[in-house]
Amino acid sequence: METSYSAPFAQAYNQRWTGFVTMVGPKLRALYEATCPQGERSVLDVCCGTGQLALQFLQAGYVIAGIDNSEPMLAHARINCASFVSSGEASFTLSDASSFSMSTRFGLAVATFDALNHLAGIDELLSCFACVHRCLLPGGLFAFDVNTLAGLRRWNNITVEDALDAMVINRGMYDEERRQGRIRISGFVRQDSGAWLRFDETFVENVWPIRDIASALLETGFSAVYQARPTDLATPIADPESEPRVFFIARV
Repeated sequence: METSYSAPFAQAYNQRWTGFVTMVGPKLRALYEATCPQGERSVLDVCCGTGQLALQFLQAGYVIAGIDNSEPMLAHARINCASFVSSGEASFTLSDASSFSMSTRFGLAVATFDALNHLAGIDELLSCFACVHRCLLPGGLFAFDVNTLAGLRRWNNITVEDALDAMVINRGMYDEERRQGRIRISGFVRQDSGAWLRFDETFVENVWPIRDIASALLETGFSAVYQARPTDLATPIADPESEPRVFFIARV
């Protein structure tokens, strides 16, 4: 998993792109608490970013281990969750989502905001699933969302955001032949000193058939898998390929 981010981009991400996890965090917790091993409150946050989702779980009494392959993103996570890091309830470690191990096991693993679309291919996806599976307790849950083909086809656009603390330009493109989306995000973020720092990031998202992802999860050892909309994680959907984004809910 090659994607990493600069410090200015991590700052912009921390300021501007937290809405999705704010929306899905309570839904993930409700789903887990309705089905989890009684009293187990431990979460592995894969591709944890700046720790916004982790903070929601920590404030609800969970213990969190977050991994990400961007040290600038992890620096924000440690600041956002500083009191929990100090108390030992949270840790944030530099690791690759397709190749990692943990010394403890967890009741819940999550990967949000289409993080796993950044994996380079189905082999990396399988490797990620195997790493997660080894880190979960019996009966544990793995919940993650992906952009579907329908979702990435919407990437052929340009958007501009001009605000007091940042200016951001998004240039998206979808390559039908490669089944691959590419987005370039450029802009400036204001520092406390009043100075502006520029960032310019390009990253790629890959898309796989929903049935192939489900098969990979089952091949890895997960016993049950379904897909759901981000707005209703408890209800399986019949035609996930028609949705722009779906959550996979997989049980050990």
